[in-house]
Amino acid sequence: MYMNLLDFEYLRNNLDTSNLYGSDSCIANLFLLQTKYNTELKIKNGILIRYYYGDENRTGYGFPIPIKSADKSENWLSDAINVLIDDAHSQNRPLSFCILTQEQKNQLDACFATDFPHLSADWKTNRDDCDYVYLRENLAELPGSHYQKKRNHISRFKRTYGENWEFKAFPENDIAADILQVSHKWFAEKHGESDQILQLEQQSIELALENAELLGLRGGVLYINGEPAAMTLAAPISDDVIDVIYEKSFGEFEKNGAYAVINQQFARRCQDFLYINREEDMGVEGLRKAKLSYKPTMILEKFYGIIE
Repeated sequence: MYMNLLDFEYLRNNLDTSNLYGSDSCIANLFLLQTKYNTELKIKNGILIRYYYGDENRTGYGFPIPIKSADKSENWLSDAINVLIDDAHSQNRPLSFCILTQEQKNQLDACFATDFPHLSADWKTNRDDCDYVYLRENLAELPGSHYQKKRNHISRFKRTYGENWEFKAFPENDIAADILQVSHKWFAEKHGESDQILQLEQQSIELALENAELLGLRGGVLYINGEPAAMTLAAPISDDVIDVIYEKSFGEFEKNGAYAVINQQFARRCQDFLYINREEDMGVEGLRKAKLSYKPTMILEKFYGIIE
């Protein structure tokens, strides 16, 4: 069951994502990934129910998220599990969960032990699904010896391009077309026309920009000699955490440090957030190395499993 734009406007104003850090809780991601994961989304008894159809580690219910306006009792999670049990039964599918953080898994285990002693889970985890979460201040300032190599990359970029670069923030500037231009060039460089996953991503970037205000998108473009050279798009998870959903560069700009520069420039413009989630590495060795090199404050392990 897909949600429409009005549904997502309601979620943006009313979903209680406080104390959540995972990218799966980002309303923009819920909207943009509906098609990719054929996600079922519905609100029942003051709870957002999410069911994902993906690979083994991404099939099942997401952790239930309450609506702010609902009367949230001390036993809200137990009530939510009852809703999920009924939903699984009505859909003739097993009660299973996916993309749970360690804390969410622990909350479910405690609730099962107290209120559903006949139920238990055999949890598994996949390192490729872990989100990388950073202190915004660290990405903005790159302090200390840990970030010396990053500062060197940015220094090399500045030596290469001198004063002939600038960063423009979105949506403060009307640069959606330039964001798309970078995305299209990256897509062509990666031969995306022969890769269905990259095609879906390209479509989702276009969809995101069409609904930027609804999704609370912010981001920017790095220009070199007046040419769009890198782009980034992000959206809030909570009042404290922002999720970087897309970040692209290409060609010589990528090789000369554009990613390091746009990462820092964007972080400097997110002062109203404490943390930046830069999502998972998908098991790509180079991506994992890059994400680890920025010294994450936390790596959110994700769990999945069938409840029996």
